[in-house]
Order: sequence, then structure tokens, then C-alpha cells
Amino acid sequence: MQCHHRLTNEEAFERLSTALKRDGARLTAPRKLLLEAALKAKKPFSAEGLMQMAEALSETEKSAAPDLATVYRNLAYFNEIGLLARVDVGGETAIYEVSSKEQDHHHHYFVCRKCGKTEALEACSMSPVESVLKKKGYHGLTHRLEFSGLCPGC
Repeated sequence: MQCHHRLTNEEAFERLSTALKRDGARLTAPRKLLLEAALKAKKPFSAEGLMQMAEALSETEKSAAPDLATVYRNLAYFNEIGLLARVDVGGETAIYEVSSKEQDHHHHYFVCRKCGKTEALEACSMSPVESVLKKKGYHGLTHRLEFSGLCPGC
């Protein structure tokens, strides 16, 4: 499922370019490959999953695939500059997805306890609760809502 709130390729590369200029860094081939792979992902991915996608992409582009340390460094950087969002779905493996255009747009997830399948849920019923808290003066609010169970395949 493609989220229409998600950054486009052009927006993502513009955001990366701006951040790299600000930080005095450059757009390396591995960094470009990782962002391209992330943008092609149809669902949230782990560092290992991104590395596999980048390896497959590197074969078609005849370029070197990044190692896992490079993947982790760039995941952290992409998350820091708002290209990727780290999604907390429990468990030991962090997963990521391409960020949304709007800062307040996010997904909640269903996670299968048996096979680990993760599915984004478009609805968020927490907005009214956040509004009440904001009116009371609370700020910097975040929340996490996760459903778990067994998927139809399990």
C-alpha cells in the first residue's frame, strides 16, 4: 500500500541534499543507493532488509552494495534529518519507513506474533486525546499504538 502522505523521490533527495550541504557532507554512492532502495520499499523495513534491497538495486545499477555498518549509519542520519521514521513495533529489531510530508502524519501497526508480518493502519483515534492534552499545556506529545495477534496466514 502506497501512502499518499509519503515523501516523493524528489522531496526526499531535496531534503537529503539540503541536510548534507548544511552538515558539510556529500552525497556518496552508498547513501544515494540506500535512499533509492528505501523509496522503493512498499512496507517498513529493517536495516538488514534495506541492505538486501540495496544489494539488489546495486546489481542492476552495477555499483557496490553498502555494508551493514554503512546501512546503520545512514539509517540513523536519514532518521535524524526526517527522511525516514523509526517505527517502534516492539521486539528487538527496529524498522523504518519513508517519512511523511506532514510532521503530524503517522501510522499505527498490526504485528503478527507468529510470522512478524507488519501492516500499517491508516486510522488514528488518538488525535482527540492529544488535543485535550495540548489544551492543558502539554507539548512535544507522541504516542504509540500497536495491535498484535495472528495474521490470516498464521
